[in-house]
Amino acid sequence: MTPLVCARCAAPALLAVRYPHAWRNSSGERVEGLRESVLCESCDTDDPAASALLALFTGDGPPPPTRLTDAVDDWLATVRHRTPDPAALDTEESRWRTGDL
Repeated sequence: MTPLVCARCAAPALLAVRYPHAWRNSSGERVEGLRESVLCESCDTDDPAASALLALFTGDGPPPPTRLTDAVDDWLATVRHRTPDPAALDTEESRWRTGDL
């Protein structure tokens, strides 16, 4: 099994979750697929939506919730509505085209 890594910083990821996602393409047709959100101890430290999960996985911060599923549900309720940063996408595409990704 390949270890999880954060695409933002390449550090080991704590959790990756895949869930259904849909969007409309340039023709207006609905496209269905999967989306992935990754929890990273380095990148998500200042993200309030990730604080309970980080506390659960790392033992730092406020007391963790009693159930992992509750913490994941709370985190996903926020991150699943975030949209990609166009500049980050451009950078990732450039890295992919040059073989650095």
